[in-house]
Amino acid sequence: GEEGEEGESEEEEGEEEGEAAAEAEAVALEGDSQVFSLEADLVRPHGLLPGRLYLSDSKLRFISSGEAPSRVAGAPACSEQVARDAALSWPLSSVAQMQRRRYLMVHTALELLDDDGDSILLNFRTKRSRTQVRSWIKRKCSLTYRDRDRSARTAFGKMLSELQEAWQRRELSNFDYLMKLNEMAGRSYNDLNQYPVLPWVLSDYASPTLNLADPAVFRDLSKPMGAQDPAQADLVRQTYELFDDPDIPRFHYGSHYSTMGFVLYYLLRLEPFTSHHKALQSGRFDHADRLFASLEEAWHSCTTSLADVKELVPEFFYLPDFLRNDGGFELGVRQDHKRVGDVVLPMWARSADDFIAQHRRALESEHVSSHLHLWVDLIFGAKQQGQAAQEAHNVFFYLTYEGAVDLESVADPAEREALSTQIACFGQTPMQLFAAPHPPRRPPLPFLRPVHWGAPGVRPFARVPLGVLTAQSRRQHAGPEPQGGSLAIAALCLAGDLAEQRRLVVLDARSAVHSFRW
Repeated sequence: GEEGEEGESEEEEGEEEGEAAAEAEAVALEGDSQVFSLEADLVRPHGLLPGRLYLSDSKLRFISSGEAPSRVAGAPACSEQVARDAALSWPLSSVAQMQRRRYLMVHTALELLDDDGDSILLNFRTKRSRTQVRSWIKRKCSLTYRDRDRSARTAFGKMLSELQEAWQRRELSNFDYLMKLNEMAGRSYNDLNQYPVLPWVLSDYASPTLNLADPAVFRDLSKPMGAQDPAQADLVRQTYELFDDPDIPRFHYGSHYSTMGFVLYYLLRLEPFTSHHKALQSGRFDHADRLFASLEEAWHSCTTSLADVKELVPEFFYLPDFLRNDGGFELGVRQDHKRVGDVVLPMWARSADDFIAQHRRALESEHVSSHLHLWVDLIFGAKQQGQAAQEAHNVFFYLTYEGAVDLESVADPAEREALSTQIACFGQTPMQLFAAPHPPRRPPLPFLRPVHWGAPGVRPFARVPLGVLTAQSRRQHAGPEPQGGSLAIAALCLAGDLAEQRRLVVLDARSAVHSFRW
């Protein structure tokens, strides 16, 4: 795949200009045994906490300045979470990943992840400050991953291409691929305005059973949510064509598919999102008729309203808790006299757990696998902007796109604050990853013939030393390695109809699946 990086090229060049000076300063500080520190903001879902970052040879510390946290779209930050974040300390030895991020469309943020998957997102006053921090951390940490450095375009493009090819070869699940694309496009769990976005994949929330072999139960992944219905698509087209403003470019939707408000809409039953939701509503829940109450109603709203075109959040594919009102929150009574409690599930789902299981199977189904690249084009790729986006009914309000406004060049504080609020409220389109149309996933490998096929869990018929097979094998199982350096085989099958796709699929005595290529 061809990566589209025009949106970050200026930022990349600006950071590289100051790289040598920043490293020299870091070296000087290290030689003097001083602590490297500068002003920074801690970005959390509940708000922006001003403070100061301290970096030594062994630790990273963030200390709050004691100032009141910046409000997120007018909402006060939650006091308990602010207190917990007032003083943070991370051993530098635990920092495994470092990624540049943007905050409110400005490339001044940096996200760090540790070995356990915890993360912190820091926003700095300038790009140069971020470069200084990156230089220090690169010197002090053994990173398993960091984003683009001096060989930016080559390194990033190679990594993106390898990721795309792994998905095409079916070495990555659809869910894992989408989450990785979100990560590379700057989406983060720490920033509700840039929360990871995943697609609606089903359109049937009314039938008593769900038949994933029927294409009619799936959403059209080649079209945005606002254009799923033909009549709605026609209204969207008319909105675009009739809009005429000398200062604002044309758009199909004044809303967006991912905003902080939409994330809190879906996750309001789950803390800390419950508190964030109430903070946005002056300390109480929104009106019951506007709360997330039913999957079928949510789908209907997102496909029939010009103001509601939201996609989904990752929790729809792995976390049943957000569908249950386990906290017993008083969510109110609707105008139809129905009390809002647990989310009303489709008839085909027996429980929240069953919904998540079937929904995840739908995401990984063959139908979605063969069409998912079309949705990637809309969100991360060739149909995100320009003429292709116009033809696909996929143009959003101009402030949702990177480069539409340069906040750093706005001198008037009031105007800058107004633009920041608009960006936070309208949503933020992910950074474009692909300039060319995304290729489809390769078809599944057919099983040619069984070599030996036995029921899983039975006594193995053979034990083969792992070294005999290949040192390059990829085990498709998260369990422990076989004892004794050998593989207890219960079943074998040869797969692949082309020579370059040929592989041996092995089922071991613990029901783990292995795939070997040669």
